[in-house]
Formats: sequence, C-alpha cells, structure tokens
Amino acid sequence: MEQVNLSGDEVWLKVNFHFNDIKSDGSSSNNIDKADFYYSYDGKEWKKIGSQLSMSYDLKFFTGYRSGIYSYATKTTGGYADIDAFDYERTAWNEPTVVEPDANGWYFHSTFEGNLDEWNGRGAAGVQTSGRTSYSGSEAMLVQDRTAAWNGAYRSLSTAAFKPGEEYSFSANVQFFDGGSSDTFYMKLQYTDAEGETQYSPIAEATAINGEWVQLANTNYKIPKDASNMQLYIETADSTNNFYVDEAIGAVAGTVIDGPKPLTLIIGDVTCDGVIDAFDIAAARSGYLNGFANGTAKLAADVNQDGKCDIEDVGIIQDYVLGRITQFPDPPIPSVQGDWDNYVETATPAMQTFYANAIGNMGNTARLREKVAKAQRGENVTIAYIGGSITEGVGQSETCYAKRSYNYFAETFGTGKNVSYINAGMSGTSSAVGLMRAQRDILDKNPDVIFVEFSVNDHPEEIYKKSFESLIKKCLTQENAPAVIIIINRAKGGYSMQEQMMAVGKHYDVPVISMDNALTKAFDSGMLVKDDYFSDEYHPHAEGNALISDSIAYYYRQALKTVNADVSYNVPSGYVYGSEYAAGSIAPVSELSDLNTGSWKSDNSNGRFAYGYAFQKGSNNPMTFSTQGKGIFIVFKSNQNSSLGNLNVTVNGKTTTIKGNRNYAWGGPDADVAYIQNESGKLDVSLSMESAGSDFNIYGIGVIK
Repeated sequence: MEQVNLSGDEVWLKVNFHFNDIKSDGSSSNNIDKADFYYSYDGKEWKKIGSQLSMSYDLKFFTGYRSGIYSYATKTTGGYADIDAFDYERTAWNEPTVVEPDANGWYFHSTFEGNLDEWNGRGAAGVQTSGRTSYSGSEAMLVQDRTAAWNGAYRSLSTAAFKPGEEYSFSANVQFFDGGSSDTFYMKLQYTDAEGETQYSPIAEATAINGEWVQLANTNYKIPKDASNMQLYIETADSTNNFYVDEAIGAVAGTVIDGPKPLTLIIGDVTCDGVIDAFDIAAARSGYLNGFANGTAKLAADVNQDGKCDIEDVGIIQDYVLGRITQFPDPPIPSVQGDWDNYVETATPAMQTFYANAIGNMGNTARLREKVAKAQRGENVTIAYIGGSITEGVGQSETCYAKRSYNYFAETFGTGKNVSYINAGMSGTSSAVGLMRAQRDILDKNPDVIFVEFSVNDHPEEIYKKSFESLIKKCLTQENAPAVIIIINRAKGGYSMQEQMMAVGKHYDVPVISMDNALTKAFDSGMLVKDDYFSDEYHPHAEGNALISDSIAYYYRQALKTVNADVSYNVPSGYVYGSEYAAGSIAPVSELSDLNTGSWKSDNSNGRFAYGYAFQKGSNNPMTFSTQGKGIFIVFKSNQNSSLGNLNVTVNGKTTTIKGNRNYAWGGPDADVAYIQNESGKLDVSLSMESAGSDFNIYGIGVIK
C-alpha cells in the first residue's frame, strides 16, 4: 500500500457512502457497505478515484462523518467525510492533474457562445451571454447591475494550468454602449499571498471608445510566486456602466492573441481620415443634428472635451480649419459642486494667513476632488485617521482635530449619513507601528481619504524614515485609490520630524498640512502664544485641535478652487528613503507555520493587538516558526529607563537584537525591523531573550511580504 499524496495544490476530496440497511422509511443505522471516492482541484469538476470500494479494504481515512442524503431513485445515501489520508495502490494519484495548452498555445478560450465558461459576476455584478454584440461569433458576455467600479466579471485560474512564479499570455476584448464617450478598463489578478492577504495585481489596461471593441492584453504577465486562490477579473476605473466581454483567452507566455486594432483618435478628425479639414466641419454638424456614425467620430467631435458634442464644438472645428485658432481648448478640470472659486473666507486676515501657512504642500488634488464629488453624489465615503495620541485625542473624542475635521467634511460635502469616520490613532506609537497595523485598522475598510500623523512620535533613524514612506506608499497604492493627506505637528519645544516627512510628501505629491509651519510663524510673530495651542509639551487642547481642523477645512476650500485642480494622479516611481516595508503587516498566528511558543505565553492584554506574547522568566526556550516573505518586524512594548530586556531575533541564521529599553518611549508599542532580504522566500524564525530573567512583551509579529 502507498499513501496517496495529492500535494502541490489545494485538493478537495469527496466520499459518497452506500449503506447496507436502508429501511422502508428511508432511514439508516449508518452501517456503511461501500464508498465512492472523488477528488477535485477547484471544487467543481470531480474525478472518481478507482472503482467502488468496499469496507473490506484497509482504508484509513476517517476523522469525522457528515450526514447522508437518501436517494429513492438509487436506494443509496450519499454523504461527506473529513479526510486526512488514505492508502490505496495508485501511484498516478501522487501527481496533480496537469492542463496542457491546445495547438494554439491556449489553456482556455472563452467564446461565450451559449455558455459563460466558468465566468462569474464579481461583487454585485451579474453576467449572462448576450447576442446584442460580439467581437467574434454571435454572442458575448454581458456584465450588468454593477454598483461600483470593481464590480465586474471573474474566472478562477487553476494551478493545474497556471503556475505561480511563471509567465503567461492573457487577452480579452471589451466594449460598452452606456455612459460617456470613453471608459477605462482593467484586467487584474486577485490572489491570496503567502500571508493569507488578498492582493490585486494589474495585468492590462485600455481605454475603450463608446461602441468600439478594445483589447486588454499582456503577452508576458508573471503570476506572483506566492499566489493561490487566483481569479482573473475585468473591471473599470470609475464607471458602473454595463459592458461586454468576448474572446477571453489564457495562453502560453509570449503568445500574441489577435484582437481589435488600436484606434488612433485625433481630436477634431471626425471623419477619421488623418486630417482636419472642411469635411470634418460637415461631419461634426451632421453628427450633432442626426447622430454620429460611431463612438470614435463622436469623441473626436467633442473638441472642447466637455463630454458632449454640440454646436459649440462645430464652431471650434470651423475656427480651427479657417486658421482662427491654432489649437483646441484644454480639457476641463473635474468639477465639484459649489462655487469655491468665489468663496469668501470669514476668518480674520491674521487667521487666514495662519491657515495659508499651514499648507506645507498643496500636492496633487485629483484624488481629493474625486472623493469630494463622490460624497456630493450621495455615495458612501469613509474618512480615516491614523497617528499617535494627537490623532487619538485621548479624553477629547469629540473635540480632537480628527472628529472636528471629519464633521466638516461630512456636513460640507456629504448628503446626510453617507460619510463614515475611522479614528485609528494610538497613543505613543510611531509610523513603524502604524505601518504594521494599517491594513487591519484602516485599509481593510477601504477608506476614501486617509490622514497620516506621526510627526512628534517618529525619530531621525532609518527605521522611521522608511516606515513613514512605506506607509504613505501602502495607502496610495490601494485599489480604491484613496486621497492621502499628511499632518505635521510640533512639540512646544519645537521637536518635529517635518523635514523628513515633508520630503516624502513632496516626492509623492500629496497634500501636507504643516501645523509646525503655521504655529512657529505665529509664535515668532506674537500672533499666538504657546498656551493658545498646547495643554502640555506635545498635545493640543480643545482650542488647539480646532486650529488643526480649521486648517484642514481651509485646505479643502483651496484645493477645490480651479487654480489648484488636477485632472489625474499617478503614484510616482522611485523613493526618498526607501519603501521596501510597504507590504508589511502584522501576521495572524494562523499564518505562522510550525509555531512552537517555547517560554512565551499568549498574551493579548493590550486590546489593540490580537496576537501578543509575554516572555516567561526562568527558562529561555525560543519561540520558533516559519513563514513566507521578505522580512520580519517585531511590534513590542518599550519604555525608557526600564528593566525591559533585549530580544534576539534569528531569521535564516542571522541574529538581530531588539532592545526593549528605548529613549523617548512611554511604555507603549514600538516596532523595529529584525530582518529583510531582497526576494520573498521561506523565513525560519527563532525568538529568544538575551537574559532569561528579563521581561519582554511582543504585541505582534509583522511580516514583509
């Protein structure tokens, strides 16, 4: 007998039982006579293992029994069992099914002729085959009833064909008829990484013109090495339009898949002949009066790019052809409701100067304007804050700057109860701690606007520089494209990490609200004294918090003016200090393989962290585990002038010592990187104390993926 080992993929096992004592009423005493075994790699397509097996076989598989379902047609009862392993002589079972490409090099080819070929609706979207349009054949897949841009269509990818770490060619053609003149489409891969987190990887992007097919294609997309539970999906950038998909194909790397040829759009060239002349004036006039022949012509005729084709566009094309103008107007800036260009500030001139001084960097405003417009349309918007005690507002839950500025946004731009609030401030914490808990505490809730404030908690060391930059990049690269705003404070004595944080803000071109600038200038000029803001060395009182929130409100009003409006935002490449920690997050205990806690006991007494450990004095048996990633962070209790000990962290044979006793610590959580490497791989970790008689509290173990 050989033990079957269906390794290398997640395998589903199913057992149908047959009973030898079915009674007239359909009941059974559950005496099993025979059983059929099936296995599947996707939970949908089941393959039978061998012939029907009798209980006389030496089968060693039961860990539990599920209730059976009696069939009057077959006079048998079916059920399921939880299976650990079983013995049966079939060497071939040790090999997972391998899907081979066809003669074209294609692993799948979805034509949508009469069936969906395993495509499903994503989110609220529904999918069905439709004969309204097609790129090839007579039908395509219609994706409809979408309530958000990410609602689309997906198809699961089996590792029997698509291997993590290897390259493949993907293609799909999309078309739409509703909404505006153009729409941007994405093809992406959703997958679970080695840490159990859901990730979204871009494969292809294309802009479609209304009524025209466009191809989403990438001939050499590399699947991440740690990917599992893979879903290939198609969505739009912003719209909720219905759209169609046809000829979706997954193939061998390098395979060029035919698709619609890219359209060359020239604004003003309504006839699409490559020149702008009198024929385009006539075509624009005819299209305005009688409708355009296709979406390309309609988009080309919209020369002022205001989203509609009217007599004004005809006049502009005529002026261009006659030489009265030499270029067409620039595209309009996205607008929000309210005449912010003519808004009259009500604060005194001195306070207006204060608020203006607080704008350390206007930054790109495109994302913020989009979120404001979203709130004004009545859609749900979430405002999140992460930082230290100034953000948490201990004892000032209703008067802290976070709640005040949230109230301003909700009341000014919201339509009722459509704006939500998250305050993830935590006293005494740095951006290193904030980075490790950001995913769970704010990002999993898909916030639209994120404020980041750690300026009096961070320090000049590299760990804080890189953690802050990594946190900013982590937030900016979320799939829902949130607006990110940095808040910089100062201590009464002047302490602030403004220089290093401002450099990050300017590199990523995000807004920076600098209370450091505004307060320092106000104190120097005598407009304010320090007691007008501070309740102690670091914290603002209620009136001080009002100054922060009023400065944020002033920034909103300036950002919404046409002169400061931006059309789009792209996350810049490169870095200031380093963003290699951006994929870091506290790992659930379940994701630490082969965990042995040694001389550590589980301790979640700090309710803000769910996966803590406290060292037990006396012996010094290390905690050991393994995981997949690039590096290890330790989130731990630290204090100055304390008896806290030192933790030795050994990863893949390399040891780093983390000291619990630290300057500028207040007995709260701190974090430090213990190990990092260039590529993701297996990390074998051992945690032990320098001294068996010392105290040490681990609040969480972070993994850089």
